[in-house]
Amino acid sequence: MIKLFRNTLYVTATLLFCGLPASAHHAVQAQFDVNNTHSFTGLMTKVEFINPHPYFYLDVEGPDGEVVNWEIESVALNALRRMGLVKELRVGLEYTVEYHPARNGESQGLMMAITLPTGNRLLMRNAE
Repeated sequence: MIKLFRNTLYVTATLLFCGLPASAHHAVQAQFDVNNTHSFTGLMTKVEFINPHPYFYLDVEGPDGEVVNWEIESVALNALRRMGLVKELRVGLEYTVEYHPARNGESQGLMMAITLPTGNRLLMRNAE
């Protein structure tokens, strides 16, 4: 009986732990419309340098004059560091972002490129 309990515990623990890495990442195509690319210019309001993907929040004025805060997912934090962007991205500055829009219609996007206040355009991902 103890052997059966122990084996059941091992199998359960193995199944639980094997599933964790698979749930740590999402399918880009499921969340974002990778067939469409849009852009906007907005004021950076928040920067979250977290793994696996940093997030940037920008206030963007719509055609009706209403300001909407957009959430933009970036490439991996290490990639941003290699590009020197960690020091470049600052709250309170204006940036132009090219992105794939969220499939659910929310104010979210997957960053394709960013143009810094200096005018330098940095490509994050190749268009698919």
